[in-house]
Amino acid sequence: MNTSEKELHAEDKGKIIMRHNHKYLKGKKLGMSILLNILITVAQLIGGLISGSLSLLSDALHNFSDVISLFVSYIANLLSKNKYTVEKTFGYKRAEIVAAFINAATLIIIAIYLIYISGKLLFKSLKVLMLFTPSNILISGIK
Repeated sequence: MNTSEKELHAEDKGKIIMRHNHKYLKGKKLGMSILLNILITVAQLIGGLISGSLSLLSDALHNFSDVISLFVSYIANLLSKNKYTVEKTFGYKRAEIVAAFINAATLIIIAIYLIYISGKLLFKSLKVLMLFTPSNILISGIK
């Protein structure tokens, strides 16, 4: 019985087996996805700087965090293949857990930065709007 047959058999009994597997994303494929993400990030960064678009810049930062995540995952994957030793009885299997923590921390830092920049832009535009209230226009028209 192969894996898909086991999953179907388990579903018949009311159990649902969900797998999260990235065995196909290793080596050259992972390197190619890192390269493509770098190209997308650079294109979005240039487009965002030229157009002044915060949404393009935020997406570029998001894609940059994806590049970092993929790179950290690649290194962790290489480390986790190392065999256990007397000092490292579990081997380097926890490298993938540390990589997941680094990836999550990176996303949180970028989110906080984007909230900060968005707040600055919001308050800057509110100051401009306050200059054009009806009472200010009326008073300047009377002078």
